[in-house]
Amino acid sequence: MLKNYLRTAIRAIFRNRIYSLVNILGLTLGLCACMIVATVVIDDLSYDKQWSRGKDLYRIITVNKLGEQVFNRFGNALRGLGPELKKNFPEVEATAGMIPDEISLRFKGAGPNGVSLSMLRADTSFWGMLDIPILAGNPRRFVDGPGNLVISESLRDRFFKGHTPVGETFYDVPNGDDAPQPYVITGVMKDLPLNSHLHGDMILVRKPHVEPLNHDYSGSYGTQYLMMRPGTDMKAFEAKVNAWYSAYTKKDGRYQYEYQPIKDVYLHSDFESGMERRGNIRNIYIFSGVAVLLLLIACINFVNLSTARTISRLKETGVRKIIGAGKKDILLQFLSESVVYFGVSAVLAVILYQAFLPVVVRFLGHVLVQTFVSRLSLIVAGICSLFVISLSTGIYPAWILSGFKPVLALRGRLSGIRPGQNSLQRALVVVQFSISIVVLLAMIVVQQQVRFMEKADIGYDKKSLLSIGFNDWGKKGQDVKNELLQIPGVKLCSISSFVPPRAAGTFSTQIEDPSHPGTKITEWIMIGDVDLAATLGLHLVSGRVFDPSLASDVPPVDTTDGYKFSNQTALVTESTAKIMGIRSLNEKKKDLLATPVGIVKDFHNESLRDPLAPTLIMAERAPEYGGMLIRVEPGRENEVRAPITKVLERFFPGRTLEVRRVGELLDNQYKAERKLEELFAFFSALTMVLASLGIFGLIVYSASLRVKEIGLRKVLGASIASVVGLLSMDFIKLVAIAMLVASPIGGWLMHRWLQDFAFRISLGWELFAIAGGVTLLIAFVTVGLQALKAAKASPVGSLRAD
Repeated sequence: MLKNYLRTAIRAIFRNRIYSLVNILGLTLGLCACMIVATVVIDDLSYDKQWSRGKDLYRIITVNKLGEQVFNRFGNALRGLGPELKKNFPEVEATAGMIPDEISLRFKGAGPNGVSLSMLRADTSFWGMLDIPILAGNPRRFVDGPGNLVISESLRDRFFKGHTPVGETFYDVPNGDDAPQPYVITGVMKDLPLNSHLHGDMILVRKPHVEPLNHDYSGSYGTQYLMMRPGTDMKAFEAKVNAWYSAYTKKDGRYQYEYQPIKDVYLHSDFESGMERRGNIRNIYIFSGVAVLLLLIACINFVNLSTARTISRLKETGVRKIIGAGKKDILLQFLSESVVYFGVSAVLAVILYQAFLPVVVRFLGHVLVQTFVSRLSLIVAGICSLFVISLSTGIYPAWILSGFKPVLALRGRLSGIRPGQNSLQRALVVVQFSISIVVLLAMIVVQQQVRFMEKADIGYDKKSLLSIGFNDWGKKGQDVKNELLQIPGVKLCSISSFVPPRAAGTFSTQIEDPSHPGTKITEWIMIGDVDLAATLGLHLVSGRVFDPSLASDVPPVDTTDGYKFSNQTALVTESTAKIMGIRSLNEKKKDLLATPVGIVKDFHNESLRDPLAPTLIMAERAPEYGGMLIRVEPGRENEVRAPITKVLERFFPGRTLEVRRVGELLDNQYKAERKLEELFAFFSALTMVLASLGIFGLIVYSASLRVKEIGLRKVLGASIASVVGLLSMDFIKLVAIAMLVASPIGGWLMHRWLQDFAFRISLGWELFAIAGGVTLLIAFVTVGLQALKAAKASPVGSLRAD
């Protein structure tokens, strides 16, 4: 019986090739896109789920708050906290510092500057936390003296073909004037999982940093993880620790601690701007929604086209019933057709999926570990899902065809199913195009926001500004500047802690907001040499710039006690002067660390996601550490890079100092938004193609059913334009209704998305008009061309048709 159902289903597919092609093409595109998006989502959700003690591993999060107001949170904690928690709380089984990092090592054949490798810095106590299969050596036995390296299997195969380098010593490429440090390879391990934020080519195992937990919030910070005893109530533990810490510090409870499950670190670390390997849970929600919508549009096409075709299959179904087929048999027959359609489409979708997967990997910039062709569980889940979807999608058309009387079927009577006139069909077409309009609107809004951020005036000229990353200049900083200023095209240089976009300043602090008593705001302190403001090209509004001859402007550094901020001057931004109520210069304000002597125009030291914060610029005499900003003549940025590199190599041989364009670095801040723009462009095109395929199939079938009507109208004098309008107007009205439905939904969604940006575009009516107009145009062209073809057909042949 099943074999007969399948044979009949295959014959039905070949009998109407246009209908079958449209259905299979739509389902193939929808299934393929859904599989690709689902792969990205499943892979991101798999991060750090492989550790056997994963349910008990937590990262300590430091929260800076006052009452219920949270200023910021970050994934570091005082290094003395972890050991104190282990000592005072029995719930803590182990604690360890772990953080991804980079290192340059001089392996054989790596060149004079060594090879840059990713690594995981980890305390010796981490061994009980993570599952690390060891292939060679005994890395758990710590070797005093040199750094202990456990290299991955792939790194061994890359540099040490034919032997295992356990026990061999290598040296790093030092930063600054430090001597090269030795590292001994103590073991070889299986590669760390790619779907983990704790990834690297090797692990640098070190003894835990021993530091007391001070009572005044002071001390050094590091990334720390706790392994809790199974079954620990983390909410109760968090409350207990924060109460203990408040009593321990005898402070106002400004700093508290939260505990982030290790499986949440990759997707829930938006607050960690410096974390390189991370995802975004919001994108997971977006991608999941898009995957569902793409599949929904494809299924809507199938339902609409299957329902439309019921008219042509009335007699077939009537004959089946007369010769003894029951309602169940008819239902199973048409459900088997649905399964065959989905099965053929799934095979084609898998072929496309395999072809496009490398493209997706290149776009994402990382390997996908979890794919539908690499894991049996995903294959089984995919097949089961496909079977359920095919039956769910096919049940409505099958139910219609199996539920009427054979007498009516043989007479060709079945009301309410003319393409475009059935209520369910109309609703489904509206849903299709509503989805397409929402996705198109999202693409337009994201695109406009990205262009706005790229072209926004940030308060200084980023185009002719170069930068060198943070470096230990030692006593050579001023000499390097003098040499660089001799290069034709170089105008100004400055060593500074502000190197956009890596650092927004030297440090920040919280001060009371004068306009909102009881609340705190962030104040940035930016320290550089006296040339910082001029190199950036900041505009002086009032007052003066720093005078190198004044000790208050450029004070000498007290190596034992740092800067005496109370005796130092500063430049402040316009917004700082407004917020702090600065009405006259050279007067010390309560919450300002220094005395303002000049006011400069506002500039963005953070991305446009963040609001302008009060900012103080302070001068330092001959900074020994920081980045360097170099102002060059416009148009000569590429010309001066080689001479600058030569100067750096002469002062710091064997050290890699890269000269980069600040404009490019700033634009890279919005890489995630640009990728989102590209994804929405792809999704928008795909949803529009799928929706157009569906409406194309409906208009083709509608025209075929009304061929005699069209011929009769033409004989009676109807024009081509009137026939085109007759065939297409019902569908165009549905698209217009979809515009009305999609506009408030898309507007609400994009309004919420834009709230993440302090500086953003407005959702003007023109954005909705563009999205609706483009959709209406595509629908009109799709329907109009086919309607025109039907209208131009000779009425003689159509009136003679059976």
